[in-house]
Amino acid sequence: MSQNSPSNPPERFLLIRTDRIGDTILTLPAVTALRKKYPAAFIVFLAQPYTAPLIEQYEGIDLLLTYEPEGRHKGWSGIMRLSHELQELKFDAALLFYPRAELAFPLFKAKIPLRIGTAYRWYSFLLTQRIFEHRKECLKHEAEYNLSLLSSLLPGENPLPQAEFKKWIPEPWWDNFRAELNSAEYVIVHPGSGASAPNLSKEQYRLIIRLLLEKTAWTVLLTGTSAEENLVHELAADFPQERVKEIVGRFSLAEFFSVIRNSSLLITSSTGPLHLANAAGTPLLGFFCPVKPHTPKRWGPYDQQQWVVTPKLDSPEICEFKNCPHGGCLQLLSDSEISTELCEKRLKDLI
Repeated sequence: MSQNSPSNPPERFLLIRTDRIGDTILTLPAVTALRKKYPAAFIVFLAQPYTAPLIEQYEGIDLLLTYEPEGRHKGWSGIMRLSHELQELKFDAALLFYPRAELAFPLFKAKIPLRIGTAYRWYSFLLTQRIFEHRKECLKHEAEYNLSLLSSLLPGENPLPQAEFKKWIPEPWWDNFRAELNSAEYVIVHPGSGASAPNLSKEQYRLIIRLLLEKTAWTVLLTGTSAEENLVHELAADFPQERVKEIVGRFSLAEFFSVIRNSSLLITSSTGPLHLANAAGTPLLGFFCPVKPHTPKRWGPYDQQQWVVTPKLDSPEICEFKNCPHGGCLQLLSDSEISTELCEKRLKDLI
């Protein structure tokens, strides 16, 4: 099929997102919107192997492909291999949510009739349809920017971002994990940010943990990547082991998502776990820089923006993250402000 018209609509879709967890989560509502409009369509998602276990849990995807730029898709021969793999699947339309030349060219080479992506890139000529939006202006949420790529496929519609994961079914490891906890409920504190966005200080996270122990009977789970293990260990060392537990490196990504799904609350900054919690409907409290490019207007939890905390700044237009004149804007939040947001507002709403 080479034409996209009401009488001859596309039937085979390829969606491409091959970067971080949060970015991928904010792309998945596009699957839901497409499936609603084209219930009989064949929908394929191309992702990196790291995020694949999450995507496997999402409703509406018929086939999951993995992109391996350091493996079978490395270099020019890898790009040609990907082109061949895509051509064999005879797609009618491809949506490039993660703009990269090494992804755009295989779509062109595979002769996919409708190739949609963002404009303003040197390789945008490889696309048949370009979306002219400057995301760096942060005029709307990232999930809404992603849905903009579907505009020609959903004429007259303006769907809101909606995530739809498969129903959670406990696995054998779950009962063992729950038996280790000394409370019926637990809260996740994720203190790392992968250095991708402004974050609270170690002392501020220590305050949050102390307040949680004082105000709730919940077990506090400290999570993080392997690179954040020292940070997590230092925080946990200040508190009783029966109340504060480290779970760095213990779970697969799919298992970690299950832990998030069943948590009473998740506390973090602008991170992938925050978007996982929002997608799962888990209550959260997020700490954000208020200005571009990190503003919660673009990167906050779409359904829980009321539970975002930002410092009051004399509003520079652009965040100078690496050379912040405040030494890290989130450090401007006082202990009393954090206590108010956590205890008098968020916990009051949950307990």
